[in-house]
Amino acid sequence: MRSILVMLLLIAITTNTSAQKIPSFGKIDKEEFAKKECSYDKESTAEYLIDMAEVRYYFAGNDFIYETTKRIRIKILNEKALELANVRLGFYSKGNRQNIRAIEGYTYNLNANGEVEETKLEKKSIITQRIDENVDMMVFSMPNVKVGSVIEYRYEHTKRNYFEIEDWEFQRPHPVRYSEYNVELPQALEFTYLMRRTLPVKETTEGVRGMKRFIMTEIPGLDREPFMSSSKDYLQRIDFQLRAVNGQPVLSSWQKLVELLLEEESFGLQIKKNVYKNTGLSDEIKKLSNPIDQLNTIVNYVKREVTWNGKTSMWSQEGIKSAVDKHSGNSADMNLLLISLLRDAGFKAYPVLVSTRSNGKVNTTYPFLYQFNDVYVYTEANGKPHIIDATNYTNPVTQIPWDVQFTDGLLIDKDIFQFINLGDVTHRFKLVTSVLGAITTDGKITGTANILAYEYAKDERLKSLRQSEKKYLSDYFSDPHPDFKFDSLKYKNKDIDTLPLDNFIQFSGSLNSSGDYMFYSPNFLMELEKNEFISDKRFTDVEFGYTQYYNMYTTLNFPSTLELEEIPKNIKIIMPDTSIILQRFVSKNDNTISMRYSMEIKRPTFYADEYDFFKEFYAKLHEILSEQIVFKKKATPKP
Repeated sequence: MRSILVMLLLIAITTNTSAQKIPSFGKIDKEEFAKKECSYDKESTAEYLIDMAEVRYYFAGNDFIYETTKRIRIKILNEKALELANVRLGFYSKGNRQNIRAIEGYTYNLNANGEVEETKLEKKSIITQRIDENVDMMVFSMPNVKVGSVIEYRYEHTKRNYFEIEDWEFQRPHPVRYSEYNVELPQALEFTYLMRRTLPVKETTEGVRGMKRFIMTEIPGLDREPFMSSSKDYLQRIDFQLRAVNGQPVLSSWQKLVELLLEEESFGLQIKKNVYKNTGLSDEIKKLSNPIDQLNTIVNYVKREVTWNGKTSMWSQEGIKSAVDKHSGNSADMNLLLISLLRDAGFKAYPVLVSTRSNGKVNTTYPFLYQFNDVYVYTEANGKPHIIDATNYTNPVTQIPWDVQFTDGLLIDKDIFQFINLGDVTHRFKLVTSVLGAITTDGKITGTANILAYEYAKDERLKSLRQSEKKYLSDYFSDPHPDFKFDSLKYKNKDIDTLPLDNFIQFSGSLNSSGDYMFYSPNFLMELEKNEFISDKRFTDVEFGYTQYYNMYTTLNFPSTLELEEIPKNIKIIMPDTSIILQRFVSKNDNTISMRYSMEIKRPTFYADEYDFFKEFYAKLHEILSEQIVFKKKATPKP
């Protein structure tokens, strides 16, 4: 790939762009302020009136410059959107590779006389912040912003020796009235692009040099929704990738991409480095007969000897040998090191390019390298495949990491390269909870809870527990149940992959009450107290990322001074396709009530076009889960 970059430096490019007729920067029609809502997305708190960029290429000395001029105009419709006036523009500043300059801005308001009044962004209000050794950020706040204001700013972003065309997103969390992307494709560089859209796009090619212009209008906002995967999977957007230089194909097929990766110094050649001989792993492996034990030994070596520096990449930073010597590396350093060690230990092991759930799904039709954001490990043990991420300290090797669940990974090998589905339905989010409580006449409750967290439930909890026991208590006990006190937390099996995380905790608190009535919530500590699906609309699929199973056992002892107002009925509800099942069993024996709730969700994904029925069923499910156990104080006998 580096030879391609050298070739690109020799290409001379001239550009000539023209602009679509839209309101000029610094000018605004007074009529704009009469509109109090977005006509095509009425619940929005802000509207992007203009969102556009223009891309140019040129040479400056020996540098190949990629320059983008960006302009944004936003109307603030609600105080919740005032934060849009605080602008943060990050860029890669190391070695002066990138720069942001020529920042200008205005805020427009109507004054008491009904005339437009503009406030200019002052240069002294623009500051540069150092984020780390590689990244700086331009930070500024637009002046005099209030509900009804229109803010506008523009800037130039330059990149040196950058050879790709940046992708463009027409859609944002807030609606966009007018979005335009102008790119003049260099004659010597050929790009392919993939349009992801459900709304109409005006696409034109203009001029002798073939400037591409893309325009989309009145695009509804797409904000985060509960259990949504990456917004990139749904946004109206264009993705670009370099296809050829001077007519010579660069990444014309997945096979070509794989061949280039295997010869890349920061990728494929790292796997061939001989690190195994200096690790002492050979003697350890010989003592183990079970391949899973051998696999865990090698994985634990990488995690022990190389601390993840928090950076995710497909490319080794300084090489796997350096990562071992410095005891630090990025995700590629750790996973490519693991592959090298596994191969030298006799395992089949290959790199797998992945796009994590937060990065979006891969379109396997097009050989776009940009679609991936990390490299994981594929290996085999006891005849079964395993997907491993050495930076994941809580996920067992037998379980696919949740952040790539139900995605497609590209296995990199010159002979057997292929896409593999990373879905794991063998393991699930499984939680079994037992509560034993005692209620007093005045509504106090004390008790103990035993919680068994299996598989993905264990993985989630261990991520919190690794940070601190205090955070774990807060995340899973104190914060969800602020009216209760929790203490004496004990847990075991933290480091035993084959067993659940076994929690034991004591609690105390007070029941909600009204007059002579007291109420107990039977889904206490079940992690199903809140219904996330209450919105009338759903634009994205519901993606849990795993199948689920919950079992809740509760035994409550209450004094003879209280009586049960009514015993909840045994009940069972099932989705028509049997993908969700909820059951409740309740019994009473003297002053003891026993309850068992079980719920199973057999599908990891429910599609957007199923949402209306899914929402209705889930509401019924939560109605049953939230049905209170009602105690009533017995009347005091008259003397």
